Amino acid sequence: MTKKILKIVQNDTGDINPKSNLFEQPVWVLELENGENRILGKVKMEEYLSKAYEKTIYSFKRWNISTTEGNSITAWCIIFTDKSHELVPTTKMKELIFHGHVRKDMEKYHNIDQEIREKHAKPENPALFHGEKRQSLTTDEEKKELNEFRTKVISDIK
Repeated sequence: MTKKILKIVQNDTGDINPKSNLFEQPVWVLELENGENRILGKVKMEEYLSKAYEKTIYSFKRWNISTTEGNSITAWCIIFTDKSHELVPTTKMKELIFHGHVRKDMEKYHNIDQEIREKHAKPENPALFHGEKRQSLTTDEEKKELNEFRTKVISDIK
């Protein structure tokens, strides 16, 4: 989801979560800038919000706020595990979900890069890799024994 989110719709009746193939209620439908719709369950929404805030989300809820003039605004109340909370408008909520997803991807790729670096930091096995000339692993005494054994085997074959 590297595309910007244009719209968030909370589906209170629920739907099938595409990842788990289980029914969840509610689900959130994200309309992306290329016209694609993504369905996220509560766990993914909380994960992306936690990544965006860099602290754990306890819960979040959509609030529809009506003004005295009859206008309606949608805001999101985000509650953290440390009992603090934040009330954000829908535009910021879309940004938070987007940035949380981007941060999750960055951490995933960072972990992969780290594994690759660790793999290449290990010393090569000289028996498998023939790079520059290395010091012999066999001692002079062992070489003498090997040569004697070779000559014995060759003479036995003839």
